[in-house]
Amino acid sequence: MKWKVLLLLLFSGILLQAGCSPSSGQNEQKTEPTIYTTVYPIQYIMERLAGDFVEVTTIYPPGADAHSYEPTAKTMTDIAKGDAFVYLGEELETFSSTTAEALQQEKVRLIGLAGHEELFHDESTADRDDHPAETNHDEHKHGNHDPHVWLDPQRMQEMALIIEKQLTDIYPDRKAVLQQNLSSLQENLRKLDRQFVKTLRSSKHKEILVSHAAYGYWEERYGIKQIAVNGISNSSEPSQQDLINIIEQARTLKMDYVIFEQNVQDKVSKEVQKEIDGKALQIHNLAVLSEQDISRGEDYLSLMKQNLDVLKTATD
Repeated sequence: MKWKVLLLLLFSGILLQAGCSPSSGQNEQKTEPTIYTTVYPIQYIMERLAGDFVEVTTIYPPGADAHSYEPTAKTMTDIAKGDAFVYLGEELETFSSTTAEALQQEKVRLIGLAGHEELFHDESTADRDDHPAETNHDEHKHGNHDPHVWLDPQRMQEMALIIEKQLTDIYPDRKAVLQQNLSSLQENLRKLDRQFVKTLRSSKHKEILVSHAAYGYWEERYGIKQIAVNGISNSSEPSQQDLINIIEQARTLKMDYVIFEQNVQDKVSKEVQKEIDGKALQIHNLAVLSEQDISRGEDYLSLMKQNLDVLKTATD
């Protein structure tokens, strides 16, 4: 834990030197509300709810790996001048607790979502009568939670509700607008969920061979069974015996595809693809947008629909 202490001291020193302490007057010079976020789905929710009156900025550069990203000194000072910093938590963002601790004395409001257990347990408010029975995916969890909650449209509804409450607390005069925007977003997410249910219900098989064990919530929600080459983190590579077992399982199931992610180069999964003579598909983990995504005007809904098309191909 020594590195965390050193980072905390470093960040605190940077903030003081940059004149970002509450007594410096830097926050008072800010002319428009700005909220900083981490993963793209949080940014998407913020923009849908408050994009008309708040500038929403992700701290991740396009195409970054959320598992390994570390904020720069400039990023820290920028966050300190914002109205709020909204992040998921250490299960995904290893820097988040140290960053939040370094910003404790600043005026920026710190909103960590990992403390909301309803995001990680199946307590969402949406109707689940049409969904298949849940399957256990404990082996895919990292720490206490699988952090990839945004891949489940129902959990995205819960996240939106949590964020709307926080925004209403920060901007009480915008309550009516926030509630109206929340209602519109949640209807979009309910429709997306129904599309997943309808499309995957007729799948010939439920197994998918993926490079990264990020899809446990699809197992719960839609009956998908992920066979993952790497663990919950892309750096969690399989042992030699694990690799043999994965290849044997894929051959037994006569799997035709290996599903890669848009922002990760994975040599181990490419070897698996070669061994089973499989074809490559690409899925978007949605943690971070790429430059291409931004230029094309892609958003959470469009990328999730593309993911559904990939799932349909892989399971037919």
